[in-house]
Amino acid sequence: MYNVKAVKQNSDLMHQYNLKLLYRLIKSEKVTTKAELQRMTQLSPTSIGRLTGELIEGGFVSEAGMGSSLGLGRKATLIQINENRLLAVGVSIDKGIIRTGIVNIMGELLFQQEKLINSSVQQEELLAIVTELLQSTLKQCREVYDVDAIGVGISVPGPVVWPDGIMQYSPQFRWGHFDIRRKLQENLGRSDVLVENNVKAMAVAEHLFGDMKENPDFIVMNVGSGIGAAVISKGKLSRGAKNFLGEIGHTIVDVNGPVCDCGRRGCFQTYVSMDYVEKHFDLPFYEVIKRSRDGDAAVNKFLQVIIERFAIMTANLVNYYDIKSVVYEGKMQREWPEMVDMIKNRATSLLWHDLQADLDVVAADIKSEMISAAAVVFNEFWSTDRME
Repeated sequence: MYNVKAVKQNSDLMHQYNLKLLYRLIKSEKVTTKAELQRMTQLSPTSIGRLTGELIEGGFVSEAGMGSSLGLGRKATLIQINENRLLAVGVSIDKGIIRTGIVNIMGELLFQQEKLINSSVQQEELLAIVTELLQSTLKQCREVYDVDAIGVGISVPGPVVWPDGIMQYSPQFRWGHFDIRRKLQENLGRSDVLVENNVKAMAVAEHLFGDMKENPDFIVMNVGSGIGAAVISKGKLSRGAKNFLGEIGHTIVDVNGPVCDCGRRGCFQTYVSMDYVEKHFDLPFYEVIKRSRDGDAAVNKFLQVIIERFAIMTANLVNYYDIKSVVYEGKMQREWPEMVDMIKNRATSLLWHDLQADLDVVAADIKSEMISAAAVVFNEFWSTDRME
């Protein structure tokens, strides 16, 4: 005997799957036709008509006039994505600044605001600031775009318990345990708040919206005051047992080395980060790079050592994870963009011969951490059975 309830659940899941499949295809094409959707999905014309009708009724897509002839004088009706029907709010929390923004399903930043904060801000004060900015941003979403956000993504430095949204510790803020997700849910009166490590959020954004859309396997390296990495494998974010996977900045390279923000000695980031360079020269990083471009031999010799260390780590990551693409992003990369090609050239020479031709080291396409934070929301949306 069939389990009628189970059959219905399976039917509902398949319906939601097909609905999202069509939506993703229309999103990727921006403008398409029912005939083209049928060709790409192999669904029946009846199913295509029913599903596109639902998407049109929900405001997710719309008809956009007539396309080329289908024969016998008939022309195909064009279907286009309504880019601002699904919106997410992204929040970037970093040392010295909080940013919030509205991002659409195409990964476009529609609105943003920011507030400077004291680097010694405490948890409750930061929570109040984030809540105020979020309330304002969510109001903007409803009043300007006439829709509520499908969720709020928070991007934070340091390891995060997923999906609980607990910041385990933050070297930048020198905090311990901070249950930020639960507290923001309470303050905002909504359950759709997600909190993710900032580098993992960057990797998700590159995969959803950036140049890595067609690449299922790559690593993002975030380089700034700290160093972090995130791995996309087979199209999914790799987390590890406790969501720590990618914390390469805290890989110990010398147990007798300098003290790191995390309290241990000799972490990789203490030898390569912007802070390390600035402390060495007692200059802002941009001034160090200016001197390098002006031909300062001492500066260039020092920076070459930095490149060597990054190249070794890059080559090791390629070997560890069997990938060919490494994406560099962060303040250090943005102020010193030439570092990417320098790292690629040196890392290539450090690889096994069979891997050298395939190595791809590039700068990130997605620069906004607000888009990265919102990408966490959209990534969860694609993985669930909700169409809102």
